[in-house]
Order: sequence, then C-alpha cells, then structure tokens
Amino acid sequence: MFADKIYLLLLLLIPALAVFLYIAFEKRKTALRLLISRINIPTLVVVNLKAYAIKHVLFLIGLFFIILAMARPQYGKKVETVVKESSEIIIALDISRSMLAEDLKPNRLEKAKMMILEIVEKNPGEKIGIIVFSGTAMWQCPMTYDLQALKMFLQNVETDNLPLGGTRISDAVALASKAVSSRAAGGGIMFLISDGENRDPKIKEAMCTAKEAGLKIISVGIGTHEGAPIPIRDETGVARDYVKDKSGKIVMSRLDSVLLKTVAEETGGRYFNVSDEDNYPLLLKTIRNLDKNNSEVSERNNKIDRFQTFLLLGLIALFAELFFPLRRKI
Repeated sequence: MFADKIYLLLLLLIPALAVFLYIAFEKRKTALRLLISRINIPTLVVVNLKAYAIKHVLFLIGLFFIILAMARPQYGKKVETVVKESSEIIIALDISRSMLAEDLKPNRLEKAKMMILEIVEKNPGEKIGIIVFSGTAMWQCPMTYDLQALKMFLQNVETDNLPLGGTRISDAVALASKAVSSRAAGGGIMFLISDGENRDPKIKEAMCTAKEAGLKIISVGIGTHEGAPIPIRDETGVARDYVKDKSGKIVMSRLDSVLLKTVAEETGGRYFNVSDEDNYPLLLKTIRNLDKNNSEVSERNNKIDRFQTFLLLGLIALFAELFFPLRRKI
C-alpha cells in the first residue's frame, strides 16, 4: 500500500532515462573508436567507460528507491490512543412570543439566533447542544461536535416550535441538569438566552437541581428595559396588530434582568446583557476561556510508514556512485 500513489507515476521516467543514458553511452564509445583503435583505447584514454556504465545503473537504482519512498509505502498497523478535550456547552434559547419584540433588530429571536451562530462558528471542536423553551422545553439539537448539524437545527427555530406559550425557564434548566448529571464527570455550562419575562413558580427548585448537578448557568439578557410591543403578523409577514392585554391595551415586553441575574448568581455563573455592545465581546471571550472538562478517548488504527527503508537504499545507491571515478590512472 502507498499513501501517495501519484508519485508512482514518476517510475515511468526511469525506462525513458535508461534509454537516454544508454544512447549517450554508446555515442561516447563510438566517438572514441572513430578517433582511436580499440586496442589503443586502454592505453591512451583516461576515461573509464566501465565506470560510466556502473554509475548510470547505480543512479537509476537510487532514483527508483527514492521515488518509492516519496510514494510512502505502508504496511503493518499501529494503534494510537486519541484524547479529545472540549467544553460541553448547552444553549437554552427562549422561543416564547415575547422574543418577537423588535427592540433589538430584526427582533429578539433572530438576534439571539445570530449570536448563537457566531458562538458555534467561533468555537469549533466544542460539544454543543441546543434546548428551546417556552411553556415547556425540548432538545432542538442534541449534544454534538457537528457544526453543520447545529446550524441546520438553529435555522428551524421559530416561536411556534412548542405547543405551550409562556416562559418556563425551570423546564429548560431541569432538562440541562438531567443531561449533565448523567455524565460520569458531572458538571457543565448552560447559556440561558432569554428576555427573562417569567412567572415560573418552579424556578427556585430548578436552580437547586442545577447546583446539585454542577450546572453553571451563564444567563444572557436579550432585549431592552424600555421594551417594545409584540407584533402579530399575517401570512405575508406584515404586522397587522400587536399583542394586547385583557383590557385591550398594547403589551410592552421588557427585559427582566433581575431573574436572569439571580439564576446566574445562584449557580455560580454570570449575567450578560447583549443589548450593551460592550458586553458582547466579553461574552465571546468567556466562552473561549471555558474549562475543557470533557475528554473523549478513542483508539485509531494507523498504517505504519515504511518509506525510511526505501529512502536509505536510494541514498546508498547514489552515494556508492561516488566510488567509481570517471577517470582512471594510466
């Protein structure tokens, strides 16, 4: 077996080169015989014709083995242990209707998706999964190293992916806690991306579960404190109205940073408000500096390179050529 078979095509040069050297050698002998009789050649000519022939043969042999070495011959196998270290990042994305508010352009949900996409692209080699939540929570993309799969699942995230409305952060936290507690090492990181509008009575219980599982939550506030109405769009995407309360007043959806800060502090994490542009580079830096707490060990069978032997034979042949001088002593 050869790893770089393309170099074997160079072997076709050897017969052509051999013919060329033979013709050149015969022309040299013919020229000498025209000037000097065969009987007097050993006496009058200092050129060693036998050395020419031997040097040509050694040169061709050396070239043959060097070309084989370039093609990297391989035989036999060796088992290598590969250890891959990475962080395990769970991204929990709020897809409640309030994420359609347009205080961040084009809206909160699309802004969050663009942010997640940048996180994924700037952290290759990390194991990442995506949970979406509103009135309940589910895995949108299971934990994976596959960048393209993450992008595909992320593109399909919409506010109507889940049947229940609301913002039950506790369900997302519980789902992530279950995932990290099932691992032998335990512990993990969850990025909670939400506008924080939540009336979830189970949030304290969920934080306790997260702490027991060793789940550290880094919460990311998406939206502004001034807020914005939530548009209701028709099938063509045109805003026809806005979400209203029971009294008919337009609901203003505002970022609730208090809850997000509490969740982060209680689990040993940190809070970021991405509407503040100064915080966004700091968030990306925090992700890059995460501890590599996930190690995957695998075995890989590799073929053993044997080019060294052929290279050595080729060099020996070329070096031996030097011991045959073209001039001889008279």
